[in-house]
Amino acid sequence: MTAIGRLLAHENTASDLLAYLIELDALPLAQILGLPADEYTAQREVRIGGRGGRPDLLIRRSGGTEPLAVLELKGAADEHNGQLERYATWAASEAAAAQLRYCTLDGDAAAPPKPWQPLSLVQLFGAWHQSRHSHARWLSVEITDVLQGWDTEADRTIGKVRGWYVPDLITRRIAAALGDDAQATRTKAGNPMVLAYRRHLGAPDDAWIGVDLRCAGRDAPQRDWLFRPFVEVSFSNPTPVAQAAARRLATHLRPAMMFDAIQQVIKDPDALRTNRHGGLLSHPSTGPVFYHDKQVRLATQFSLVVDRVNRHDVADMISTTIHHLDRYLAATTTDASADQPGRVS
Repeated sequence: MTAIGRLLAHENTASDLLAYLIELDALPLAQILGLPADEYTAQREVRIGGRGGRPDLLIRRSGGTEPLAVLELKGAADEHNGQLERYATWAASEAAAAQLRYCTLDGDAAAPPKPWQPLSLVQLFGAWHQSRHSHARWLSVEITDVLQGWDTEADRTIGKVRGWYVPDLITRRIAAALGDDAQATRTKAGNPMVLAYRRHLGAPDDAWIGVDLRCAGRDAPQRDWLFRPFVEVSFSNPTPVAQAAARRLATHLRPAMMFDAIQQVIKDPDALRTNRHGGLLSHPSTGPVFYHDKQVRLATQFSLVVDRVNRHDVADMISTTIHHLDRYLAATTTDASADQPGRVS
């Protein structure tokens, strides 16, 4: 990764670079936000009221106190802990017309909660391409070249990815392609992940089937990712009853979750690899041992060969696998049940 790429890979330094551009020439910012031509300042991570948090940039007129815009830059991270709601509440209390801009590489494809408006990072940093300040013009071009490269990488073969938060773009775009029953999230280790799910046919409302997809790490996204068909019961309430129910449902669905069965339904059978247990953790004489989360999300696990696929291929694999699990359940019956409330999280 280039030196400027390393700076852009961290939201704090990317915000610092944006603040520096505004310091050099505030007019491009005014133009992209539709503000009158004037002098503006960008304040970094100003604490707002108690535990309100620290927005990435507050835009004020020079010498003024009223916030005209709040900019929140997101690269790898997503909105968390209700920060956007807190910032919006604070801004509304300070200035009725303050703009709220959620700045990502996804641009208009991002869907921040209202009243936030999406803004492409390429468009934002590219505003200085015609700056009156020669240093600002140069820096703007260097930054947007890197960002556009990452945006392009997200649609190429995953194994060729090198940009630091391109795996996050990939998982977000896969989730978006799958619709409302999917979300881009993180593993416990903080690696990008897609969780796609559907209610389990013939089981209570707290039971789900799905696929979770896990990046091996932003430092080496070209390593095989994990592709895990699963059954889940009451993830938010992993009681012994829920664990026993998940075990019964997974045991019933196991034939459809195994490597040979999944290979038969996906377009490229060589895009997945398996271990000697066909995707199970182990298979002792006492019965199959599944990979698991909290003993309530039970899965088989395969290696996704990322040199063979792009995000569109993976979205299709996930959708096809879930339909396959659904069809298996429709063709069979189970007396497994669970009574604990909950849903995927």
